[in-house]
Formats: sequence, structure tokens, C-alpha cells
Amino acid sequence: MKERLYLCADLGTSSLKAALIGGGGHLHGFARIFYSECKTAGNSACKSSGADTWLDAFYRAAEKLSAPLTSLSAGQTLVSAICISGNGPTLVPVIGDTPEASESLRPMYWYDPVPAITDKTLFGKNGESLFLPRFQAYVDTHREKITGVKYFFSPQEWLSWKLGARPVTVLPHDGYIPYYWNSDQCSALNIDKEWFPPFVKMGEVIGTLTASEIPIIAGAADFIMALIGTGTLEPGMACDRTGSSEGINLCVSEKPVLACELPSELRMLPHAVPGPWNIGAIIPQSGSLFDDFRINNDQKNKTHNELVKEILENKSHPGMKVLETMAGNFVTALDTIERTGHSLKELTVSGGQGADPLWNQYKADKSGRILKVPEIIHAELTGNAILCEAAFSGKSVQETAGKMVRIKAVFSPA
Repeated sequence: MKERLYLCADLGTSSLKAALIGGGGHLHGFARIFYSECKTAGNSACKSSGADTWLDAFYRAAEKLSAPLTSLSAGQTLVSAICISGNGPTLVPVIGDTPEASESLRPMYWYDPVPAITDKTLFGKNGESLFLPRFQAYVDTHREKITGVKYFFSPQEWLSWKLGARPVTVLPHDGYIPYYWNSDQCSALNIDKEWFPPFVKMGEVIGTLTASEIPIIAGAADFIMALIGTGTLEPGMACDRTGSSEGINLCVSEKPVLACELPSELRMLPHAVPGPWNIGAIIPQSGSLFDDFRINNDQKNKTHNELVKEILENKSHPGMKVLETMAGNFVTALDTIERTGHSLKELTVSGGQGADPLWNQYKADKSGRILKVPEIIHAELTGNAILCEAAFSGKSVQETAGKMVRIKAVFSPA
């Protein structure tokens, strides 16, 4: 049987990444479109705060990926499915019933400030909801704007709907319902639950691309898709999600019972698949520290690899302090997770930092942990492809990930 080919996209904060990925886990094409390159209807320049740029970026990425479509062998020239992931917890208010006649208001981004919540019990037994505090803050300050709103979508749900999917809210699994919303939470806050499209499980077919028969598969938040795309799906497995910020995620067999309060640096959530739990540590400034150094020291003409090599070959280089800080923050995050009583010996890397072998080795040496780098470093895209392949094959996400996540390099501490 010929390998299926999937068009996968991930809506980041500043850009859209897209790829053509085969059912065997191989990359057949990659494109990245910064929203600053896009144009929205009636505007000569991109409005990067608007959802409409996501659609423009998707079409631009698909156009860039069209060449590999024509060069692949016979039987691989057609995309079998589309799957999209996105950043969160972000919500897009939409006026109108249909994609063609709708107006999208400015999204409530995950990074927008949210007022402190004095009564967290309103949002769930333990204040679990990741969305309702943000939603409630928006409603309180934009009452005049929401009277005509029909739906609130997460980014990947909005773009899928624009491409031909039905309106849905994508859940990883039922364990995530209190972390989104339920009837009791909405009633306590006097929120109309009809604003939120009905739940579906990730991996379900939610429609077809307009004017085609290509199915659209329900993709989840980028955090969930990175766990799947790194194969971090069994207890004891961990991943390192790199970028401007950085996230460490460890899969554990059950929700930890801690002797003391969870450290503020950690987040505990259900895992990407039912059963296990996830312990996560966020490093707010990671790659951004390095980028700031490049900009402030007129080093923008050098690639990440070139500058890291230059720094490591000269320990008195002013950039050495930046690398030491980044590695120190990485080690601190790992140690903080281990304070919960779980061991963390190796991690699979996702994101652009994973493309630099010298940096990977430096982190491995400083942390004393093994770092594994997959063939496709943007794991959210691999996660999307895994959902597509699982939908076609009927196999579990875990089994499919075991086939499609291909480790290219391993960095062991010296």
C-alpha cells in the first residue's frame, strides 16, 4: 500500500508552520509563514492581532508546499487529510453562522493579562478551567461587542471551520472537560454555554476541505500535539519543547499526591491520552534570551548554530553568560519536576533549538540528561500527522506514534 500524505499546520503566536508528512513519519515539505507577511482583506499590511491572517498564512504555506506535491512518486501526489493545531488557551469571538459570512473579532490570546480571580471555586472544584477566567474577563470588559457573537473558537478550530469543518471544540479526551468548561461552571458564572461549539475528540473527522473530499481531522492545542509528536505517551517519558519560551513535560502514571503544595513553577494536567498525567514546567524566557543577545550585539547575520559555536569555542565570549543562564534555567526546571518524586533521565526535544547539535550537547552535559532529537523537530506537526494516520489505520495514537516518531540523533552527557 502506498504511503498516505498529510498536510499539517500549527498556528503559533507569531507564525504558522506547515508540513507535508507521510504516514511513515517522513517529512516531504516544510513552510513557515510569519503573520507579518500576510495581508487581510481591505488592509495593505498584516494585522497580526487578527485571526484572518491565520487563513492567509495557511493558503500561503499550502502554495509553498505545492511543488513537493507534484514531485512525489505516483500515488503520493494527493493529500489524504488535513490537521491543524494551535496556541492556547486562546479564544476567537466570531459573529455570524457561516464561515463565508462571518466576522472574527480580535482573539483573546493566551498571553493577554487576566485580572486576578478572587473566587476560583466558580471555575470548578479547584479552579481548573483554563479558558473561563479569560472568557469572563473578556465578557466583563466587552459587553457591547459580544451581543452578536455566535461562537468562541480556539485557533485551530477557527481555521478548520474556515476551511470547511463544522463548528466544534476539540478535546484531547473527557478528562479535559473541567479544564475547558462544563454546565456547572457556566451556570455559576451565568455564561451561555451555547457560545461554545460542541465537544469532539481529537482525531475525529470534522468535515472536508471546501470543494474537495479531503477530510479535516480535529487537531488539539499545540501543547497536546507536541506530546504526541515526540511520542511522550507512556509513564516515565518526557519532552523538552523549545522556542522563545521552553516547556518540560513528564508523563506519570497517575495524578501525583504531593506532601506539600505544588511548586508554583509547575503545572499538572491530564496527559494527551486517557489515563496518565502530565507534570509540566515552564521556562518563560529561553530562546528569547539568545535572540535578544543577537539583536543587542549586532549578531543577527549569524545563524543560531554559528553563534553558539563561536561562543563555546571562546569561554570569555560575552554570549557565554547567556548560554549558561539558559542551561541553568533548563536544569532548574528538571530539578523542580523531580521534587515531585519522579525521576527524569531523558527527554525528546521539539522546536527550533533542537536543530543545533552543539547546543543539544551543551544542555545534555550541563543537565546530566540524555536528549533525543527526532527527524521532524516541530513535533506539533508530527502530532497532527499521527492523528491523521491513526484515523485512517484505526490504530491507537500510542501505536501510531511509535511508528512515526523517528529519532535522528541522541546526545548523552559527557
